[in-house]
Amino acid sequence: MSLATTRFEILSFPFELSTNDKKFFEEFLELNLALTSPGNGKSPLVQYSVIKNTKYFCIRENGKFRNRWAHRWPLYLSVMMCVRDSLYLHLKDYLFLHSAAVAKDNKAVLLAGPSESGKSTLSLGLLNYGYQYLTDEVVVINLANMKALPFQRPIYIYGWLPTVSTEVRKDFQFCRFKERYGSTIQPWQYAVPQREAILPKDSGFEIAWILFPGYNETQKDSYLKPISKAEAVFNLMQNGWNMLHFQDRGLKICSELVKRADCYQLVMGDLKEACELIEGLTGKTSASVESEILENIWRRKVLS
Repeated sequence: MSLATTRFEILSFPFELSTNDKKFFEEFLELNLALTSPGNGKSPLVQYSVIKNTKYFCIRENGKFRNRWAHRWPLYLSVMMCVRDSLYLHLKDYLFLHSAAVAKDNKAVLLAGPSESGKSTLSLGLLNYGYQYLTDEVVVINLANMKALPFQRPIYIYGWLPTVSTEVRKDFQFCRFKERYGSTIQPWQYAVPQREAILPKDSGFEIAWILFPGYNETQKDSYLKPISKAEAVFNLMQNGWNMLHFQDRGLKICSELVKRADCYQLVMGDLKEACELIEGLTGKTSASVESEILENIWRRKVLS
């Protein structure tokens, strides 16, 4: 196959992607529908290539070897991790936090924490309560106004069971695939924002609540525990993707975010209860959501 080359832009970062694998190229376009914009003639800051040979798919960044895979399924995640690292390096007007985020009435709820703390699980659950999806991993803070911007990458979900209500599902496309781990084949799917779920890329949301979720392994109850501003600042700094770029200024940025928000630790034992706690926290009337839908998400607690 001939080489396909296309330029994209995420936030204000223009990059170029070349590949000789048609299926990967189509997948990349499909999964990035909500996240990327056309390059608009801008010169790329970084060039990525995914080249298939007789044995491997090789990923290069500016001609430098980054990774290789024998199977197609890891390519999208691997390339997007390279792009994400380049964002942190090149864009100085944004703070990137390891956090999920949802919004309602133009106010954002941050769900900050490390991998496997429940960020994706909560994001999916809260979609059933009328929240808008901003991100499940990378919260982008515009330092000019301290608002959260959408970073709507696909939500990576274990299993093929339904994860959202019929009403929410119409605005997401679910792409199923299988991954091989040794002798085990595991089913996964991407929830890709479509139609009404896609937010304008320049929209900003006031950060009104910052939650630090974690699983309760000893009991089934979920609860919210208020935490001090100092503890919240420390936790945010621990979850900053590009915090080192700001040095001493990072403390000031996180302090400003925390000053504007109510901060809590969220201990999760039951997803439905956790979602309704957040719904009550944001001043909304608790909604009724089918327990089966939330249980489908809750069956695998390693989503992050």
